[in-house]
Order: sequence, then C-alpha cells, then structure tokens
Amino acid sequence: MTETEQSAFIQNIRTALEPTEASQTRLESLIQSSPEAADSALLSHIQGRHRKARLSLLERLTKSGQSLDVAVTAAQTTASVSESIRNIAANSDAEWGDRKRVVAWNHPLINRLELSVALESLNIPVHVPQITADNSENSIFRTQAEIAMIGVTSADFGLAATATLTMKTREGQPLYVSLLPSIHIAVIRLDQIIANLKELYTLLKWDPDQQKEGITNTMSFITGPSKTADIEATMVQGAHGPREVHIFVITG
Repeated sequence: MTETEQSAFIQNIRTALEPTEASQTRLESLIQSSPEAADSALLSHIQGRHRKARLSLLERLTKSGQSLDVAVTAAQTTASVSESIRNIAANSDAEWGDRKRVVAWNHPLINRLELSVALESLNIPVHVPQITADNSENSIFRTQAEIAMIGVTSADFGLAATATLTMKTREGQPLYVSLLPSIHIAVIRLDQIIANLKELYTLLKWDPDQQKEGITNTMSFITGPSKTADIEATMVQGAHGPREVHIFVITG
C-alpha cells in the first residue's frame, strides 16, 4: 500500500466515524467493491501458477517449517501419506491413557487416506465426526479428540513464507482436531500452497469460489507446534496445543 493509498484509507475511517452527515455514508461506498488492476493481476498470477513454480513454493514452505519445528513432507500419493502416518503412530507414545487413538476430519482428501485400514494392524482406532441433525455425535467426538494422540486435518491454504496453515471451520471439520491431540498432521495438495498473506487476502477477497463461501464460522492461522516460555522463561513445546506438527503435501 502506497503512502497516498494509506492516507485515503485512514481518511475513509475518519469519515465513517465522524458524527456528521458524512458518517451516514453507506458502508458499501467505503469498501472496495471491485478488484483494481493490481488485484486482478495477482489473482491471475496465483491461479495460473505452473507446476515448477508450485514446487518452488513447496521448497520454501519446507525451509520455513524447519525453523519452526514443522516437518514438511512431499508425497506422490495418498497411499504414501497413509503409510507415513502409520509410521508416526507406530513410533509415538500415547500421552493420555494406555491406548493410542486418532481423530480425523470428515473431509474428501482425508477420507481418501483410508486411515482406518492403514492403522488396523496397529489396533489404533480412527474416529471421524458424524454430522447429525441435533449435533448429538459432536460431544462424543470431542471427548475422543481430547484423549487422542493424533489429529489429522486438511487445510485451506499453506503459506510458504511462514509455514502457516489457514483453516476454515465447517461441518465435520472442527478446529479442535488440530488443537487437542498431541500430534497434528495436516494433509494438503500442492496447489493449496501460496506465497504469503498478501496472496491469501487476494484470494479471500476476489476469488469467486472464496467469495461464494466466505469465512464460514472462523478462519484460524496455525504456525508450528504450541510453544510457551511463561514459566521461568523456559521454552516448553506442547503446553497449550500439539507438541508436533507435520504437513504432508500431495504432489502427484
């Protein structure tokens, strides 16, 4: 945003807040209702990315994740992702109780992983939320998530610059699946990786599909495992959320 654009933006806010006739101006007149040339150009750039550029963003996402203790793994197929999740489950200890459990989103990409089949030989149950008219199943699923070892989700976008996942809440895809278990595993496609927040905001504002859906209930930004240094300035990982975060990117 240029200095002139910034001044105009601030003036619009002042105009809207002034207790004068000017404050009666319709809200729509103060909000950009159509993309400017720069917005349209960036949107076209994002939507027209070729595979080489997307793989370059994957490399950037991987590098950003390294400094945040986020393991980013490229995978050709959903089958290879399922096998990797099986290995993580086999080599991790249950934090609550003596049985390992997995909770997963009811999501097309996650359903294709067939985790129940992949984890059957390890005797690890996989719980998926069932959508009911009275939400009676939701409380049961939340309890399962509270004692689960692994939570498996997808995401709307992965931001390469900061290894940030952006996730909208929808039916069958509660946010707490990424927060309550000790290990959060997110699975996305290569074309869901974008460069940064500017690209995200451009998509949310001007992409027709994003405009149609809106923000739903909430849109969360997740960057790495939970960390805190509140106690004696000692960094503790996993105090208020997952202690491990894995991102699998399906490239095939």
